[in-house]
Amino acid sequence: MQIILRYVTVPSIAVGISVAASLMSLTTAPAGAASASTPERVKWELCRDAAADWNREDSRSECALIPVPVDYAEPAGRKIDIAVSRVRATGKRTGALFGNPGGPGLAGTPSPYGLLDSRLAPMNEEWDFIGIDTRGTGYSAQISCDTPESQEGESERESFERQAEAKRACIAKDPELALSISMENAARDMDRIREVLGYRTINFYGNSGGTALGAVYRSMFDSRVDRMWLDSIMSPVGQDAAVTAEVAQYHAGYRRFFGWLAGKDATYHFGDSPGKVESAMKALQAKVGRDEFATLLDPNLEAIPDRWERSAAKLLELRNERNEGTGKAVPQRKGRERKSFGLGEMGHNYGFTHDAFMCNASADGRTYADLVRMRQKRQARYPFAADFSDQPLTYCAGWPAGKPWDLKPGKSRLHLSGHEFETVTPYVWAKMMHKKIGGSLLTVTDATHSTMKSPALACGSKVVDFFRDGTPAKGSCPGFPADQTGPAGPAGNLAGTVRLPNCSASLVRPRTARDEDKALLLTNGHCHPEGRPKPGEVITGEGAPIEGTVLSPAGRELGPVTGRVRYATMTGTDITLAQLDSTYADIRQKYGIEAFALAETGPVAGQRIKVASSFLESVWSCRAEAVVPTLKEGDYTSTRAIRYAKECDTRPGSSGSAVVDAETRELVAVNSTSNRDGGTCGPNNPCEIDETGTTVHRGRGYATQTAAIAGCIGAGNTIDLARRECALPKP
Repeated sequence: MQIILRYVTVPSIAVGISVAASLMSLTTAPAGAASASTPERVKWELCRDAAADWNREDSRSECALIPVPVDYAEPAGRKIDIAVSRVRATGKRTGALFGNPGGPGLAGTPSPYGLLDSRLAPMNEEWDFIGIDTRGTGYSAQISCDTPESQEGESERESFERQAEAKRACIAKDPELALSISMENAARDMDRIREVLGYRTINFYGNSGGTALGAVYRSMFDSRVDRMWLDSIMSPVGQDAAVTAEVAQYHAGYRRFFGWLAGKDATYHFGDSPGKVESAMKALQAKVGRDEFATLLDPNLEAIPDRWERSAAKLLELRNERNEGTGKAVPQRKGRERKSFGLGEMGHNYGFTHDAFMCNASADGRTYADLVRMRQKRQARYPFAADFSDQPLTYCAGWPAGKPWDLKPGKSRLHLSGHEFETVTPYVWAKMMHKKIGGSLLTVTDATHSTMKSPALACGSKVVDFFRDGTPAKGSCPGFPADQTGPAGPAGNLAGTVRLPNCSASLVRPRTARDEDKALLLTNGHCHPEGRPKPGEVITGEGAPIEGTVLSPAGRELGPVTGRVRYATMTGTDITLAQLDSTYADIRQKYGIEAFALAETGPVAGQRIKVASSFLESVWSCRAEAVVPTLKEGDYTSTRAIRYAKECDTRPGSSGSAVVDAETRELVAVNSTSNRDGGTCGPNNPCEIDETGTTVHRGRGYATQTAAIAGCIGAGNTIDLARRECALPKP
């Protein structure tokens, strides 16, 4: 983000004032939530006027820059500006809600406006919403450094040393600021802002990385807190201890899975006792390697028993391939990383600031030998866990050892919530933080991350209850259904499907294609890699590059395919066709996968079909319920669309899925949309139009017929719209 240039800054706090004197003045503040001097202390400006890249629709957020000391031990020394935003209370103000979106290192100034669409929105009637870009983030003072990219062919140690050199160079740009980016100083900054804005006490809502700021602030300034809620909790202990606790939690889940497999020995044949299953798993792991094996025991899935069947099928498939010696099971996984400590989306300068917050709080070793020693110890104790320690330790390479947070219990009202099956901030961390700082702990029995304020979460009302009257929400609440927090729907045969970054796709083969022809890839028009075509637009020629991952029948990632889009439209149909760089023979030899035969006739009402989603690793079985003359969704229309029977309950993420005949597995259509809310003819709520009028079928999914494609395939498996038989829309 660019630094704000047009904020009106507050006058600098008087030179020479001591921290002790500052705190003493607060004890004599008026009993009200804010002092009468607030308007004279800060001159606010609309954020959209102050910052060029602010959301232009936001007419409520106000912004200012507030100076704070770089070093609070020298309050008269160097100052830096901290960006603050405010959405003022709509009624009589009784207090303020401060918040932090996490990371740590994500910009906090957009958060108050975002809270207006959350469960906490009603609190804005009586509370100001306050957001802060903690030092080093957003519009506050920061150090701009690029995160070094991995280099092909370098060893792990070479990567570690290169990262260390880059960190040292970045710190050298402004060592005083870099080494001051800590939770303790972020807490001091927040308290200085509280004082400047005139609030006697604050309320605080933090999620993910923001829970660390809340916990540290309360430990340092407990008397300044009225109520605090922390959701998806970060670990209260150092990096090595945090990762060890995390891995131990996942390993316990794996062993529950092994017990389930033992009870299914007649089906999977891994052993009839948990011990035998574990021995079989160790033997299989030795054959394929830790990294590949770990992908089959994703803790986010294996913690939820109704998904164990999917992983069991992958393990069985892998074992059979290894026993047959086909060797097709081990993809080369590049750049495999995990989200650690609530790591969110990467923004400008986010990487360095995130690392600064975490490394300044970690006393763990900084040498490559430390990395290897810690990893080997963890692997010996938890043999099936992924090597989660690699990336977190690497990002502290070259950074001086820090000091762990001094967390302690307090007297102010505190509530924590942890999500039992999530992997970004694992539930075990919530239990550790609860033991460390106290408060009430709510267990949310889902796999989501930082969702307590979501309007869609039923038990999110507990957050509002707590902030309104201090009502604690002990025990547990159901959270989001499992099918909304991971692969949805039943397992099934996914051979022939290809996973795209945000959609499903499939390998398709017209009747006229030869083995040596370049293969065709089919997905939706709205899955085009450069964005959906406009209404009436037909894209042809050598188009955008496209890349996907070929899946095995059980849904394992076998490896990539690449190519270029040759045709795409959302007019009359909803398809994107790409020609790959690989031939059908290449794909068969490399991955052992055949393309779907492309049917030349569409499905009829009552025909049994299956919808195979690579993105969701799910296969639904139902019947084609009806052929719809016109399907309208916003400004787009499709003709002769297929409506599914209710059993094909496709969900968001299933766009582009192959729709195949249940008997022949010929591809007859491609999944395109569904009416989720019962709306009429709008986005995500298509309606049916025929001679009788307009009809809405809430909850039903739809597919685009693909029979017209076959008539447009010419010599060499190329798309030829000039062919007499071609009925696809043309430019």
